[in-house]
Amino acid sequence: MKKLVTYIILCLFSLHFAYSQEGLITFGLQYKPILPFKILNVSDSKLEGDGLAGTISPTLGHNFGAIIRRGFTKNISLEAGLNYNLRNFKVNATLDDTLDGELNFGVVTYEIPIQGLVYVRLSDQFYMNVATGFSMNFRASDIGTTSDDKNFSALGRIQTVNLAYVANIGFEFRTKESGYFYLGATLTNPFRPLGLVQVKSEVEFNSKTALADLSGNYISVDLRYFFHENKQKRAK
Repeated sequence: MKKLVTYIILCLFSLHFAYSQEGLITFGLQYKPILPFKILNVSDSKLEGDGLAGTISPTLGHNFGAIIRRGFTKNISLEAGLNYNLRNFKVNATLDDTLDGELNFGVVTYEIPIQGLVYVRLSDQFYMNVATGFSMNFRASDIGTTSDDKNFSALGRIQTVNLAYVANIGFEFRTKESGYFYLGATLTNPFRPLGLVQVKSEVEFNSKTALADLSGNYISVDLRYFFHENKQKRAK
């Protein structure tokens, strides 16, 4: 995984230098809190088993990384990046309708989003944009945790590679000397479940299991800062 991340970083910087003499290139940083809102196809996962039931719910997560944006015209750009993505979940489990338990776990993936952006200029410095594209997600961790009372445990296998559809809308304030400031929102919808989770009761003489596909859909608030633009012309 370390070799993969190193290779991706080198590719992104290669992209930057390959285009830096032709068009407008901006480099930025972003932080995206992942919200636990159950809207727009973001929902709980249901545990299914004999005598063991419950739900797996998303909780507040975190996504941060770097972005390279290349402008083709004043209104159209292409973005690529590399992000560290931490998805957090809470499991509420019930054994035979008598014993309740709670578990918490996180899933780490590396995300490479590639999006096309279209801008609408609202004023001299304010812009609105809509964007769409795809992201490649690479597994960095699997799941293994136990409840505080030791009555329940959870194990899970995350997809090694997963492709997701990404849609974004946001607003940008551009300054001539201090860079760009961006606020937006993104919906990420993987084509496959994030992984498969097995929850097990650890009660002596009453061990039961339940399975659930872990949903990878999420909504995030996007906070971005782009450094001051650098315009260069390709050398003839």
